[in-house]
Formats: sequence, C-alpha cells, structure tokens
Amino acid sequence: MTRRGGDGRMIRAAGGVLWRSASGGTVEVALVHRPKYDDWSLPKGKLRRGEHPLVTACREVAEETGVHAPAGQRLDIEHYDTSAGPKAVEYWAMRGPDAPFTATAEVDRLVWLPSADARRRLDYQGDAYTVDALEVLAGSDISGSAVVLVRNGRAVPTRQWAGGEGDRPLDFTVQAQAEAVRRTLPAFGPSRLLSACGARFAETLRPLGAELRLTVEDEPALGEDEYAANPGRGLTRIRELAGAGGTTVVCASGVVIRHLLATLAEDAGLALSECPARKGSAWALFFADGELAAADYYPALTSPRP
Repeated sequence: MTRRGGDGRMIRAAGGVLWRSASGGTVEVALVHRPKYDDWSLPKGKLRRGEHPLVTACREVAEETGVHAPAGQRLDIEHYDTSAGPKAVEYWAMRGPDAPFTATAEVDRLVWLPSADARRRLDYQGDAYTVDALEVLAGSDISGSAVVLVRNGRAVPTRQWAGGEGDRPLDFTVQAQAEAVRRTLPAFGPSRLLSACGARFAETLRPLGAELRLTVEDEPALGEDEYAANPGRGLTRIRELAGAGGTTVVCASGVVIRHLLATLAEDAGLALSECPARKGSAWALFFADGELAAADYYPALTSPRP
C-alpha cells in the first residue's frame, strides 16, 4: 500500500548513482555534500510539474555534479518518511565522464569514492543499499550501449482512414504520446532513431528527432509483415544495434516488440514474467556480450500523477 502525506500526495523525487571505472576495475561513485543538512548523499531532487522521473534524475545529477550523463538501468526506489510526509525516490545508474564541479548553495562538495568507501560515507542506509544495487550492475559488465523499443502512439482508427495502412497517421487527439517521447527519451542520450515503415511509427519519433536534430530512419526489418516473414532478420538487427555502441531508439508495433523481447529474454535466460507493450510505452534494453542482460519497462513516458 502506498502511504501518502497530509495533503493526499506522495512526495516524488528522482536521482542517479553516478559512477565511473577506476584503475584495477574499481567502481567509483559520486557523492555530494549538502551544507543545509551537513550530509553526504546521492544527487537527487523533487520532480517538477509535468516532469517524468527519468528527466528529473538526469537534471538533478547535472545540476549537482556538473556531469551530463545519460540514464542507464533503473535501480532501487527508496521509500522513507519526512516531516512533509512520505517520500519515494527513484534512482538510475549513470555512467558519465568527469566534468568540472562548481560549488553552489545547495551542494558545496563532491567526492568520487570506491563503492565500499561510498557506502561508509553516506549518511542514509537507503542510499547505501542503492550503491549495492549499482555494484551488482557494474559487475555484470553491461555495455554502455542500449536499445530503447518504443510502441507507436495511437493512430487514426482504421474505420476512419480511407488511405493505405502504411499511411495511417497518428490520431491528432492523442499526439501527447509523441510529445511525451520527445520530452522524456533524451534522458537516454540517443544517437540514432529508427522506425518501422509506416506513418504512425515515424510520427511517434519525429518530435524527438527534431529535439535532438536526428533523422528518423526507416527500418524495414521491423515492420509487422517483414518481421512475421523473417523474425530472425529483425532479431539480428536489434543485436547489431546493441553492439554498435551508444543508444538507439526504435519505434515498432506492439506485436513486434513483444516477440522481440520474449525471444531475446529466452535466448539470454532472462526471466520476464510478461512483455507488455502499451501504445506510447517503452522498453529500455541493456546488453552484455551480445545478449540481453536487463530490460526496464516504462508503461508511460508522461509525468506520473500526483
């Protein structure tokens, strides 16, 4: 059961476990010191109105550490009580480059510490548990590349469309789904955008492409008919993208996404209880040694309701 504060709302926040590889394979974690509380913690902050936790996490890490790092695998959610009511903080792993640190009134010091030392320095046990989760992840040798599978937004109903199926566009009344993709998926730092052939797939990613100044490329191997005829070709394509480095966003139909995910998970021996793919949702896939190592589902890319 979710506990709520006196005004009926859970306090929502998000942050990142910023890490880097040091000599000898050691994992170092960035901690920040807050003079207001005289504590050492992980960088985090409250959600702004209309903001998805992914966006909050990346923004807070950048503001508090000076490091602009893309979001990686989702980690723990901390739950604890505050004087203003119960609070939930979502964390993501973020592997980022060094950057100059500038002290502010909110954060006056930053240190990079080996994970064992970081756990001892942190003032909150929940933060230490989150560092534990990061250490397990870093030890799995998950590469820095990812593939984000996006289910297309809701299209104009077939009965209301006189043109061909491939030309059926997004329903203008629900283009908020494409707008949510534009606002939220930059958090993963995409370097390439691909879509199955068809207007509704390309239109789902086009606002994101405009935001990132990236062209939305057609990917025939992931169209419904093409995939049904040769699923092996589509699976090979996803593995190629995962091995290319960086993050690629791919928009396809729910049928294709569910089969891709189920097959990749089965091949890797990864247990997934189900493979939902709601319209406008996304799966962030992370690979190790060419096999699926982790999969995070985002049923909506919009800001959570208070």
